[in-house]
Amino acid sequence: MEITRGQKLKLPDASIGGVFDVIIDASAPGMTIDKSCFGIDADGRLSDDRYFIFYNQKASPCSSLSLADGAFKVNLSTLPPTIKRLVFVITIDGVGTMSALGQSSFRLVEAGVEKVMFPFSGSDFASEKAVMVAEVYFKDTWRLAAVGQGFTGGLSALLKHFGGQETTQVVPPPAPPVPPAPPAPTAAPKVNLSKVTLEKRGDSRKISLAKKSSSVPIHINLQWDEPNKGGEPAAKAGGFLSGLFSQKSSAVDLDLGCMYRLKSGDMGVIQPLGGYFGADSESPWIRLDKDDRTGAAADGENMYVHRPETIDLMVVFALIYSGTARFSSVNGRVSIKDGETETEIRLNNPDDGKRLCAVARIHSDGGDIRIVKDELYFTDHKACDEHYGFGFRWVAGKK
Repeated sequence: MEITRGQKLKLPDASIGGVFDVIIDASAPGMTIDKSCFGIDADGRLSDDRYFIFYNQKASPCSSLSLADGAFKVNLSTLPPTIKRLVFVITIDGVGTMSALGQSSFRLVEAGVEKVMFPFSGSDFASEKAVMVAEVYFKDTWRLAAVGQGFTGGLSALLKHFGGQETTQVVPPPAPPVPPAPPAPTAAPKVNLSKVTLEKRGDSRKISLAKKSSSVPIHINLQWDEPNKGGEPAAKAGGFLSGLFSQKSSAVDLDLGCMYRLKSGDMGVIQPLGGYFGADSESPWIRLDKDDRTGAAADGENMYVHRPETIDLMVVFALIYSGTARFSSVNGRVSIKDGETETEIRLNNPDDGKRLCAVARIHSDGGDIRIVKDELYFTDHKACDEHYGFGFRWVAGKK
């Protein structure tokens, strides 16, 4: 069913139940488009910031809303009763206006079947930086409305519009000591919209360990898309040093891992291959959460660095283990969150003849650490090791 701007319908009338995906396809040359969802209460307010789903917060506490691989997963039956509207928006991160959009669409998909499609394009807008694309709302039953309304401000302005609060990083001037006061009521949490994209090889940013909360680990996340193979043979790697793809696999399996050297001199490799997942509370204080072999996990693969002050050098890599022979087919991307800011690194210069990508280098920088986008491609782990000079002894391995 195709609907137009302003049209509304009851979800049951379109044979839509309470569990579905929302896919927004929107792009323009040279522009970065972010997708978000606001969970709004009966007063039209974002009364609980945990139901604002965006690039820095990709799942609600009850997992009734989540964002993975550019698609929102929705389970209306597990939403808290205070959430009455889900407003789906797109915003521009950086320069540009919505008038530059190409042919775009909002699609509601249930069990792999497209049920509703709302087309829109840049001709519908002018100088707006955001669009409220559509909303799913409750009025005796759950309904869908095609909104298509432009908004002059960006994501920060939309957050304010819905009553949310954004964090600011302002250092107050020193003040004379004052007698202790009774504890104030707990303030509502604020949303952190900070995001930095390292575009080119060699781009970097520094993380101040003095300002970072020691209780919040650095969170490294790997996401990828299932390719439209178009005749490309599915492939499976035969081990660390094998460059041949012989066995067939039905899904792409990318592995997140790292080679590390601590200031103490201890070195090692963390990765699913071989089952080296690290540890949270002892050396190396780096842990990989799982091996997602199918790409089905909504949160991809995740690595947590609990004591970044111990790191001398850490090389974060992505390895194609099975399902494809080309990085260009999977839209790989890594995000690194330090509690205040998300650093995004996209694999946008793939070398399709090589299956291991050294995505980023994290190294000691004075009393802080620095993240550098390397995006260097290697045939295998050994070649990567030789480039960075760890000096490990490599043997063939498999899962």
